[in-house]
Amino acid sequence: MMFRKIMYWTFVLPLLFSLGYAEKAYSFPGSDENMELPPFYSLAANDTAAEPETDTVSTAMPPATQYLVNKGDTLYKIARDFEIDVNDLMAFNNIGDPRGLTIGQVLKIPSGGTGSSSVKTQPKIIKKVINTTLTAYTAGFESTGKKASHPLYGITFSGLKAKEGRTIAVDPAVIPLGSTVFIEGIGIRKAEDIGSAIRGSRIDVFMNDLSQAQEFGVKKNVKVYLLDRENI
Repeated sequence: MMFRKIMYWTFVLPLLFSLGYAEKAYSFPGSDENMELPPFYSLAANDTAAEPETDTVSTAMPPATQYLVNKGDTLYKIARDFEIDVNDLMAFNNIGDPRGLTIGQVLKIPSGGTGSSSVKTQPKIIKKVINTTLTAYTAGFESTGKKASHPLYGITFSGLKAKEGRTIAVDPAVIPLGSTVFIEGIGIRKAEDIGSAIRGSRIDVFMNDLSQAQEFGVKKNVKVYLLDRENI
């Protein structure tokens, strides 16, 4: 009998204790009061709520409804650049002969094309449409070879201080310095800088943060609209 009692207290009591502990460890609150998410969930929710709102309209299409005809332009090329039907372009501008374009002529772009915009501003005139390759750079040594102690650190070729959201580096033979452009998916930028690796239709977008510039990577076949300076 004594042996049975010893066995009972040896095996049964620890088992009852462990069950009671387990019930406490995994119990759920009986109400919604004082229910807080673990820190990592709360952080995720806050990050989502803190994401800045983006204006998809202002970055998805150029703020223009007019195009300035340049040397070498054809109606077919213009229609292709703005992703519209050439017949719609001709009808919208009362053009009977597609060979009748003249340099300096201003064409209205039908609302169905990429050139239309719901931005409530004065229409801008587009001088040129360019298919470009985009990269990003910073003021740092990795991009410019200059350290923060350098007297020209962060200063563009035009003499202005580089600014995120405004400055781009271009090939002046393609986009003249001082030009204002609209980059599809990004928005309006100013051609203020040049670079030894920036040749042809390549554009470098200035950013403050190196990791963001590296993450930006290389984006090919991006449409860039050169805006007429007098209408900006």
